[in-house]
Amino acid sequence: MLSALCSRNPDSRSLVDSNCKILSDWRDLLGTRLCDGVIIATPPDTHAEILGAMIHARMPSLVEKPLTLDLQQALDLQQLLRQSPTPVLVDHIYLFHPAFIEMKRLSSQLGPIRSIQSEGGNHGPFRPNYTALWDYGPHDLSMCLDLMKSATQSVPCTASKTSQGGTYELHLSLPVDVHAAITVSNLASAKVRTFTVHHTDHTLIFDDLSPQKLRLDGEPVSVAEKLPLAVVVETLVDAIRNEKTERLGLDLAVEVIRALDAAQQSLR
Repeated sequence: MLSALCSRNPDSRSLVDSNCKILSDWRDLLGTRLCDGVIIATPPDTHAEILGAMIHARMPSLVEKPLTLDLQQALDLQQLLRQSPTPVLVDHIYLFHPAFIEMKRLSSQLGPIRSIQSEGGNHGPFRPNYTALWDYGPHDLSMCLDLMKSATQSVPCTASKTSQGGTYELHLSLPVDVHAAITVSNLASAKVRTFTVHHTDHTLIFDDLSPQKLRLDGEPVSVAEKLPLAVVVETLVDAIRNEKTERLGLDLAVEVIRALDAAQQSLR
């Protein structure tokens, strides 16, 4: 049950049940018993302050990607959480997609991964304070790093930009000589979200916009029909109920920010 919503938008009342409290300032949640956990769905440049305060208050939290827009802020949150039993889940939504979960299971049975190709984008959105690299890139990077269970060794990046947006090409060097090529853009003519894993003799393709979300060597693979966001919320609820104190994806989220920072630096 949604017990409180922090919003300064007067129209927010129409979005929630009449029993839901509307608070104008998220700080009013601190030190209260209004809720068992919070969902931080705010601009990413506010994540560090809000999540840091929630960790200090030992308030279980679900925070949208990207974790932050700054590597040092991400590292500071990681260090803070290491000193706290607070469950914190970072919403890299595709890691909770039934098709990606099944892809990981199958990939573990198909021998060494040789290469990865990933593409994500749409026409827009056009953010005033961060680019498509930080908007779409966390999806592709989180899937790569989660699948490989490792950090990147280098992340050279090139970009084609207009006054409105940009297309970014990242080339990740991963352990065991695996290369991952990622393209993200907010200048695409239509939405795209594909993730392809090449093994020596097999190819897995996750296509979120296809009726067949997962294919192995061109053949459809059956996957559970469940909304990824439902899995995300269930994961946090389970952590709260069972007092799970592991960092639910925060360490991976920090590695995603580290990779984005390296890509951004390479553009300079």
